[in-house]
Amino acid sequence: MISIFARLMCLVMLLSAMPDGRAFATGDAALLEQLVRVPKYAAVALSTDGHFLSALHRKGDDAELVVWNVDAGADTADALPYLYKDLSWISWVGNGRLLISLKEHGLVLYDAHIRRLRPLIEGAGPRPDELPPILLSALPDDPTKILLQWEDPGVPGYPAVYRVDAVTGESEKIVGGWAPVIRWWASPEGKVKLGEGFNGRDQLLFSSTADGAWRKISDEDFFKGAVRSVLAVETGGATALVLAAHDSDTRALWRYDIKSGRFMRKLASHKKFDIASAILDPVTAMAVGASYVADDVQEVIWQDAYRARLADVSSQTGAEGLTLATASYDGRRLLYRQYLKSAPPRYHLYDAESETLITLPHDAEDDSLPKPETRGVWIPLPKRGDGAMHALLSVPPGGVTGRAVVLVHGGPVKRVTDSYNPLVSWLTANGYSVLQPNFRGSSGFGERWRRAGYNEWGRDMQEDVRTALDWMVDKGVAEAGRMCAMGGSYGGYASLLSAIKDDDLIACAISLNGVTSLPLLVDFLETLRFHDLSVPRIRGRLSDYSLRRRSPLNRADLVRVPVLLLHATKDNNVPFLHSQLMHRSLTQLEKEHNFIVLEGAEHQLVRTADKRIYYQSALNFLDAHIGRNR
Repeated sequence: MISIFARLMCLVMLLSAMPDGRAFATGDAALLEQLVRVPKYAAVALSTDGHFLSALHRKGDDAELVVWNVDAGADTADALPYLYKDLSWISWVGNGRLLISLKEHGLVLYDAHIRRLRPLIEGAGPRPDELPPILLSALPDDPTKILLQWEDPGVPGYPAVYRVDAVTGESEKIVGGWAPVIRWWASPEGKVKLGEGFNGRDQLLFSSTADGAWRKISDEDFFKGAVRSVLAVETGGATALVLAAHDSDTRALWRYDIKSGRFMRKLASHKKFDIASAILDPVTAMAVGASYVADDVQEVIWQDAYRARLADVSSQTGAEGLTLATASYDGRRLLYRQYLKSAPPRYHLYDAESETLITLPHDAEDDSLPKPETRGVWIPLPKRGDGAMHALLSVPPGGVTGRAVVLVHGGPVKRVTDSYNPLVSWLTANGYSVLQPNFRGSSGFGERWRRAGYNEWGRDMQEDVRTALDWMVDKGVAEAGRMCAMGGSYGGYASLLSAIKDDDLIACAISLNGVTSLPLLVDFLETLRFHDLSVPRIRGRLSDYSLRRRSPLNRADLVRVPVLLLHATKDNNVPFLHSQLMHRSLTQLEKEHNFIVLEGAEHQLVRTADKRIYYQSALNFLDAHIGRNR
């Protein structure tokens, strides 16, 4: 909970961002509330028997877990005593039972037929301070049973697999934990077929044998090899679906022989983009397609019946961007999710027996949300042989204004997509063009592009931010001196370095939960369990001196533009200390900056109040330094 003092301090900072000290808050307050609020219904899921729906339902600034009977309607929903912040995950299992994994109180089960909520496992189940439970299979042929993994008390730090009776709560260990396996994979029928583990930076896969033993079938260097990203074990348990750059630079979707560890058949691939996921039919549990991301998500469907059904529902709703979210095991009821570029997802429930379609309640005013004009662009990199960088350019409804933001994504092994982004909607609605570069080190564009970012914090990756700024000036999107670098996490780091290196192009920088010291980040990461999978990307063979030279904190004396720092006090990815130290250093150096403390917030801003502060303070800061009257 945010203290009264912290709220007052945030308000003071929000109202004092103008250089001359005038109090103000810019932008449309009603639009801001629309963009930061919790969706009316989110994470909707259909029970396996097709009789019930669960969802996160808006309750003020929070979201509560609700369940209702499909035939009775959402107005009759039961509100369970959990908010979004309490949940790790939820999943429907056999005969209308909702399995709920809580962050601090283990597993609970809600029987929707009798409206009963109870602990699933008493005493010997998973505990909050141990490895979290993972649902391996809902065992559709035996709806009273569930297959789960959680930490084996006899092998601390490693999970065992348990068959759990959903009626009595009794559990039976069927596979014991052993090093180095930290993730088990089972077929829909409940056959545990694969174990995945790590030894240093090596990914290991193990296959079960006929005599109940396990043998290693894959050993790949996480940074250099063709790592297998397991998605699912297929029906029957003989094969798995994996993503891997096995015979090309980009990751393809493969059918993989579990017994031999052999790649059997390439199911989907793209020359330019990584395949991102498999599309599984929730009725048959079979792969029917795959998806990749170009500017936005693209689906490749190869099963005719699935594609025809999707087209039929799309024509009935008049809606584009549909994907099948969940379905009842008998295929009678199917829940579709509709992705929109200017609003939160919507949900449509189709009854195949009666051929009726119901659109679930949503905020009608979302239809009036601003729709930024977004397109993908390819920006040539200045050095010959480095290729071109993909980026998304979003411009205000009335066209470019000469004012712009380079919005740098976090990760940094992630990428931006042309999907609903309320922050981009907020910035473009207020007259700012937004360029989001997928710089070197971003994912989705093949192994070479991803690996080109290793050990390049502050160098090639930072040069790509400079290239993005130059491109906007060259294309007439923005004027030099009327741009700002902005981002969160790694994006905050890149924005702070831009405040040091790019003052000829930018007039300000905004960092949300940003990294300020690479030595401090490396020290923190090395306290975590799988640091061998993260630290080499940053440090490599760089000396401590080199890491300091690439750290905004150690070069704060060179900051040449005003800076806005925001940081969450409960950030478990980039500790709050990063911005505390940066604030202290900028203060001692008498550098113009603002520091806003997000009390009680986490790395990803989930709470409406925190988003409201971030969006409003960022706009105030932009308007003060590159805004309409400057």
